[in-house]
Amino acid sequence: MQTAVIGGASLFGGCGKPTLALIGGFVIATVYNGLDLMGVSAAVQDMATGVVLVLAVTIDCVVRRRSKTTV
Repeated sequence: MQTAVIGGASLFGGCGKPTLALIGGFVIATVYNGLDLMGVSAAVQDMATGVVLVLAVTIDCVVRRRSKTTV
């Protein structure tokens, strides 16, 4: 589900693109890999991924609200 939120379909409906889902997967993998190389624990890696997901949903909400007000 994580890659769908980052690069694919929105949680609020709609459809995503396979290439964007792949990019989302790379983002999550990069976060995990970078934190693992720094020696961060698995619990902190999960929390960091959660923060990235919350940011992605927040950005999606803001973009959708702005697009509705300009139409």
